[in-house]
Amino acid sequence: MAFRIDENKCVGCGGCAFTCLFDAISAANSDASLYTVDETKCVECSQCSHVCPNDAIITPNGYRKIKKVTIIPEKCKGCSLCSRVCKASASHGVIKEPFEIDQSKCFKCGLCASKCKFDAIEVEYE
Repeated sequence: MAFRIDENKCVGCGGCAFTCLFDAISAANSDASLYTVDETKCVECSQCSHVCPNDAIITPNGYRKIKKVTIIPEKCKGCSLCSRVCKASASHGVIKEPFEIDQSKCFKCGLCASKCKFDAIEVEYE
C-alpha cells in the first residue's frame, strides 16, 4: 500500500514532491505537469496530502492515520536507530540511554517504529 496521485486532479505544482522527505514523489513526465508516487519509497506519512491544493492524493485502502508515536523508556536500549532513520529529526537522545521523540517535530510516519529492533516504539492510531 502507498499513497497515489489522481492524474485527473494533479495540476503539476510539485508541492507533494517538495514536501516528501523520502523522495517517493517525482515528476511523471518531462514537463513536470504530472507527479507520481514510488510505492517502494512511500512510508504513508501523509505529508503530501496536507500540501496538495487539489486533493489529488489518494489514500490507500485500510490506511490508519497515526495520532502519536512514543518511545517506551523501559524497552529502549539507546541504540539510536530510530534517530538515524527519522527524516524529521524528532528522535533524540544519548547512546545506551532511552531516546525520546519530540512531538513538535514528529510528523507521525511510523518509520522509527517499523525499524526498532526492541519493540520500544509505540504507535497510537486515530
